[in-house]
Amino acid sequence: MNNAENIQPQKTELNLYWDWHNGLRTHTENVSGQYPTFVQVEHDFYEQRYGPYLAGQTERNIKAGHAKRNRTVDDLLADARICPEETIYQIGKEGDCPPPEVLTAIVQEFMETITERFGDHVHILDWSLHLDETSPHIHARQVFDVKNRYGEIEPKQEKALEALDIPLPEPDKKPSKVNNRKVTFDGICRELLLGICREHGLDVETEAIYGGKKSRNKNDYIIEAQQAKIAELEKRNAELTADNERQSRLLAKTTTELDEKQDQLADVDTVLEAVADAAYDQAVKVVTHIAVDETQKADQAVIDKMIGMAADPKKKLKPKERDLITHWLDDVKNNIVKKAAKIFATVVSVLQKPEYRRAAKTKIKETAKPAVSELLRRHTERPAYEHAASRRKNDLGR
Repeated sequence: MNNAENIQPQKTELNLYWDWHNGLRTHTENVSGQYPTFVQVEHDFYEQRYGPYLAGQTERNIKAGHAKRNRTVDDLLADARICPEETIYQIGKEGDCPPPEVLTAIVQEFMETITERFGDHVHILDWSLHLDETSPHIHARQVFDVKNRYGEIEPKQEKALEALDIPLPEPDKKPSKVNNRKVTFDGICRELLLGICREHGLDVETEAIYGGKKSRNKNDYIIEAQQAKIAELEKRNAELTADNERQSRLLAKTTTELDEKQDQLADVDTVLEAVADAAYDQAVKVVTHIAVDETQKADQAVIDKMIGMAADPKKKLKPKERDLITHWLDDVKNNIVKKAAKIFATVVSVLQKPEYRRAAKTKIKETAKPAVSELLRRHTERPAYEHAASRRKNDLGR
């Protein structure tokens, strides 16, 4: 740290730190070991505030048969959409910044104003004031949340800002990666900070400075390069966010389709519809096996296609997301196989009951014999005469 060009070690002692649980502390106190790290206090906040939401979601997932979707506090903190968001506020620049005590007063008043105005849905978890670097600045980390339809507090940025009546930059247009409430919120926060700076006697500039490049010093060029890099990173982040949202919608659609297919497979009546007209004994087993097997193959083909889509580099999924989707789809395939075997046994057992055997005999003769013959002809390798002989033998046995 001492070797970094932008660090001034003699000013490090002036740095300040604050978190939601332990309050304000100096640099000396912060490195003394008596306080937890920001990572730890953020984990504690998520655990206390969003624990009921996680418990409720887990219960709902299990009830719906989707336990694989359960998440932990660590999962929330690792999710880019709902993890603590960091904002950097810069006050002044090298050689032109207010005294430490003024900066400290500005930062504290600014954070108190944010909490007072937006505290129902915006929570500042921690912040640090760095006075030992080239330009004094604040690192603030915050999270947005809102009460969901189950009455649980859930981390959700856009819904939280909507609850605060934060408008879109362009209300007459649809929300997008550039037309969202966070853009408006950031602008409001910047104006609040500038206003507080003015109240403390600082002459702040709100408009860009225009002039020839010759009038700028080396630091100006560095700042300009950094700003260009930040703008590029923000653009790339917005693109990745939009792509992740598309992938999330695709996954949600895929999940719905798979749920529907599993529901169909779990419904014995669906299989019975395919084999109710078939003969009993060996014919029942053959036709039932064909119906279940064909349904299973079709479903597995759909799942294999989805696994291929997830593995496609063009989808730009993160390795963790790709592995999670693939693992989940493999579980679905195994579940389909298990349910198929159970349904096969259930259908055969039902059709072998005496009351069904008697009713089926008349049904076969009147309407189902052509259909059964066609199914056996198309889906089995056994010669047609073997099936006919089997049916005649069964008729005699009855």
